[in-house]
Amino acid sequence: MKHFFTLLKHELRGILLSPSTYLASFFFLIVMGFIYQVVLEGYNKNPQEMLPSNIFLNAFFIPVFFLVPLLTMRSIAEERRMGLMDSLLTTPITSIELVASKFAAAYLLYSSLYLLTLAYPVITYHFFPDDRILDQASLIGGYSFICLSGLLFVSFGIFASSLTRSQLVAGIFCFSMLFGLILGGNSLNDFATVHLDKFSMLRLFVENIHVYEHVEDFSRGVLDTRPFVFYISGALLMLSMAVLAVDHKH
Repeated sequence: MKHFFTLLKHELRGILLSPSTYLASFFFLIVMGFIYQVVLEGYNKNPQEMLPSNIFLNAFFIPVFFLVPLLTMRSIAEERRMGLMDSLLTTPITSIELVASKFAAAYLLYSSLYLLTLAYPVITYHFFPDDRILDQASLIGGYSFICLSGLLFVSFGIFASSLTRSQLVAGIFCFSMLFGLILGGNSLNDFATVHLDKFSMLRLFVENIHVYEHVEDFSRGVLDTRPFVFYISGALLMLSMAVLAVDHKH
């Protein structure tokens, strides 16, 4: 992995110099700011048992469907379309280093954008001091989950981009995988609760991939080892498949 940091530096430079990065970041922060405003207005009208930070963090997945495909769809597909992939892999660079650098650059940007949304509760607390707004346990747990789940979400995008030359196809495939995991997992959990009482192992598996339940637990400060295993092992699997796809199409 001796070329990894050189590749990562190159990827980060390309991201920071791209106008589309700042455009996507601007719209992402606008959307998250709007969600936070809606949460505060709703909480002010009808106080709930959940803290404002819990409600806000539970809605983190809404921009994920669009942010992750935008961050990753160009990563490998564009280089393959332009014929740069063959040139890269004829150098001492390995496919593992290439995929890892693409993933790390996208993941760092993904995590940075979400961490910037910490400014919303901090600014709100500055003008309206209330311990419910800046509850440390919920914020630390919620943002820890965002960074943890981001490993798997971003790896979906890298894997999708490794399979095609088309950015559009890569983006749609990534969106489909995210949709299937987040919303499909929720539907499967509802189905399992009603119909899979006799199949305890299958029901347990469905519960372990329930993203909504994970973020709720983390945002309440409840940490479990099972989500760590699921998201980290899932990310490693997706990245391994991306490496195989790069080698196969080389």
